[in-house]
Amino acid sequence: MVAPLVPDSALHASLLFAVGQGKRPTEPAPELDSEMVEAVSTMLSNQGSAHLIPQVQEALQAGAQSLQRDPELTISAKRYAEIRNEFIAAHHIRSSKGKQIWPVGATTILKRAGGSWNEALRTAGFSTSKHQVPQGFGSAKFSPEQFAAAMRSFTSDAARGNYSTKLQHYVEWRKHLLKRGRTDIPSGPAIRNFYGSWSAALESTTAGDTAQEG
Repeated sequence: MVAPLVPDSALHASLLFAVGQGKRPTEPAPELDSEMVEAVSTMLSNQGSAHLIPQVQEALQAGAQSLQRDPELTISAKRYAEIRNEFIAAHHIRSSKGKQIWPVGATTILKRAGGSWNEALRTAGFSTSKHQVPQGFGSAKFSPEQFAAAMRSFTSDAARGNYSTKLQHYVEWRKHLLKRGRTDIPSGPAIRNFYGSWSAALESTTAGDTAQEG
């Protein structure tokens, strides 16, 4: 079963949530877009997390306020994934096939933005990596596009070569490419850090806009 398309407002809200998580908005708190609030509330309710709606709305307000006060505010895909994974683990949110979960995964955001994290940030009103990056929100050595391309190439080669897609095989595959002069292939640990786990990295190559990055 294919999950329904996530509204753009819910994707933008995921990024706002990441920069506002753990903060409290000061008065007067910014008014949130009604479409965004409805989209996020619906997704939280559908995943059995309706009790988190007040907490999430507070974080969204804090994120929106931070963005208003600092136009240079940004966040890397890696840092976003870390904050999202911590929230999902803390509240025991479970993903399943055909079911969207919120906050949405970095890969879903990337795919909606045509594979460009900078484009996703711009669409949501954030600064991009070309601007000053606040402490704790640094950019990675490899771009999100390079992480995604490496995983697609590896799984494709594994299918053609009839070998498993375990991490050790990725390490060996990368060594072979490095010997041939490739410099755009992230290491195994870098892949795990970016996606949150090796299994999430593998799932990102096959899933569409489903809740694949649990």
